[in-house]
Amino acid sequence: MGFQQNVKKVALTPQHLIVEEMFTEDSIFAMKAPSLKIKGFSVLRSSHNQLMRRVLTIAQVEDVYFKGKKLDGMPGGLELLQEWLLPGQQLTTKKTGEVTLDMTYVGKNNIFKGTALGATSRSISLGFIDYIGTDPAKNHILYGNSAVPFIKFGEANALAAAYYNSKTGAFEVLRQFNPETLTDDFLRRFAPQYAVVG
Repeated sequence: MGFQQNVKKVALTPQHLIVEEMFTEDSIFAMKAPSLKIKGFSVLRSSHNQLMRRVLTIAQVEDVYFKGKKLDGMPGGLELLQEWLLPGQQLTTKKTGEVTLDMTYVGKNNIFKGTALGATSRSISLGFIDYIGTDPAKNHILYGNSAVPFIKFGEANALAAAYYNSKTGAFEVLRQFNPETLTDDFLRRFAPQYAVVG
């Protein structure tokens, strides 16, 4: 297996799509969630939810050049040595005008809920476990924000989504969206401003 022709690199932009998906479970680690009934009345009930968080970022595609010549494959040892000796002068990049999506972050949060006497409820969040990358929008968690709707599409898990620009701080909650075209709609709206050649 060889390297692909025409080596490309991506430069991340500040424009992000945040998607959170709620998985509701009645069991914790394949065990029955504890509950207590007295004379048919539920006194204590617990549940476990998992929240998957994905942050996708628009990325600008760049061609890679060595000494002004476009690379058709990965740089060899000699090229890397020369770049190490004169950093930033040998290997250079140029934007192609193409954009793509980068899965910048994936994380999971375990949330345990307990209800006592059918009215008193308490939720404990264990915080996000990072699977991929660093969250560029960690101050904009959708779950628990009363302004963010989690929308259920048929039998699928409930989803929430938002746009976030880490440079300007612009944050927009999506109140209506189609999960099948969510990424296409995101690219259609924001990609043109990043599709720059040069």
